[in-house]
Amino acid sequence: MRFWALMTGGLLIWAVHFLGLYLLASAADVAKGDAAAWNAAGLVFSLVCLLSVIGLCWRGAAALKARPADDTGAFGLRLAIAGGLLGGIGVVFQSLVLLTPA
Repeated sequence: MRFWALMTGGLLIWAVHFLGLYLLASAADVAKGDAAAWNAAGLVFSLVCLLSVIGLCWRGAAALKARPADDTGAFGLRLAIAGGLLGGIGVVFQSLVLLTPA
């Protein structure tokens, strides 16, 4: 089960990031407060998610460098790295809207 979490972790972090930004945007709309503060909170959340994806890719690359015993494990680690890269691109893309002036 832990290996499945490693393989799909990048995509799961991307999904959590999407949900988190949606919830922050909804809370900002209801609170009608300072938009810059909400954008800063979103950027901090995005940075945490991006660092998590980077750590996941790093862990997968380190495990792949240690030469897994079977080909299935190597494929899963490559899949984890690819999913992490895709998730990282998604996190960055979704965070770009926070950099525009309100």
